[in-house]
Amino acid sequence: MSVRAETERAEFVFAVKESGDGTPWIMCDPREGGLKALGDGFLGLRLREGTDIKQAEEIASYLNDQIDAISYTKFL
Repeated sequence: MSVRAETERAEFVFAVKESGDGTPWIMCDPREGGLKALGDGFLGLRLREGTDIKQAEEIASYLNDQIDAISYTKFL
């Protein structure tokens, strides 16, 4: 028996955002179209407690330099 899967990929920009209490987090902001699997939603990365805005910006910059796409795979 073979396993069938469908994968979609999209380019994202990692952008630093702040929650209502000032805690930084990183939003995966789609460049064009995004992933159908997300619908009208988005992906967010929660950072470890104590991460400050400068560290969050460094992390987002690193991710932008190293990651060119995010993929979602659905098994059929």
